[in-house]
Amino acid sequence: MQNADKKYQELSDEIEKIKFHNRSLLTLLGLLNEDKMEKTTIYEAVVLFDLSKKDLRELKTLIMDYSGNNFALEQKALLINPVLTRDNLLFIIKSFVNAEMFIKRGNEILNNYDSRTIIKD
Repeated sequence: MQNADKKYQELSDEIEKIKFHNRSLLTLLGLLNEDKMEKTTIYEAVVLFDLSKKDLRELKTLIMDYSGNNFALEQKALLINPVLTRDNLLFIIKSFVNAEMFIKRGNEILNNYDSRTIIKD
């Protein structure tokens, strides 16, 4: 059993190294191609937030089932993955739209947030 635990830990360590290198590469690409990286796509967001396929499937369902209740959207997103705070969730939704995915629903959500955050004097 110790051998299996050791192999599991080695594999886990290698995965973490790959994640680190992916984030580092994405950061480097962003610095080198700043003008081309203005609009983050979902592909970069997945690497940035380390989202799994399961996270993405659940997030897609959440976006498609959006009912206009921002609080419920945020709470359900946190259940999918604790990294999906309000700001991160909105960033990811923008990334979907930038990648031309869920454009109508994504813009609906973003517009709903924008209309509720307008400060009136």
